[in-house]
Amino acid sequence: MNAEFSDGNATVLNQLTQEIKAEFGAAVFCMPKLSLHITLLDWISPLIDYDGRDKDQLFKELQPSYDRAITEIFAQIHPITIHITELKMSPSTLYLVGHDNGEFQKIRQQFLDKVTLPPGAKLPPQIVHSSLARFTKSIPLDRVAAFVAGKKLSITQQINDFRLMRTTKEPTLEFEILKRYKLSQH
Repeated sequence: MNAEFSDGNATVLNQLTQEIKAEFGAAVFCMPKLSLHITLLDWISPLIDYDGRDKDQLFKELQPSYDRAITEIFAQIHPITIHITELKMSPSTLYLVGHDNGEFQKIRQQFLDKVTLPPGAKLPPQIVHSSLARFTKSIPLDRVAAFVAGKKLSITQQINDFRLMRTTKEPTLEFEILKRYKLSQH
């Protein structure tokens, strides 16, 4: 599950990915504008094996209880404002970090309290984030750190709904939206 960026914010982030491409060239793969999103949690992670189980069948088994749980949670959550202020790096990724008033963690924890994850499942992230670029070649991390240190961000994103997606080509390059979940408007 994730949230989309507004068209305006996606355009700003697309410009940032163009700067990343210009700086690092073939050493990075940047997310296309339509693939940019703010991660909430995975129902079924594309990178987990789940003991060889068919993921479509696993989804069919989990979907009723997961859908019920997330619908109940979102009925109590009002629109969320995210403030993105940092570009960070890991050895494999350049990503944005945002801050809310604790709503993302509240949703994640309530979800974990209401459902049973399959064995080996990935726990939800602990931060509000969006991946912008992945390293495809070895690159000096001090060079990346210098680039990151020079970027100042101030992006505000209002989230009124989340989307449940089925990704058919990673990383979120091809996907179908299975359902949109609106947050409470009262």
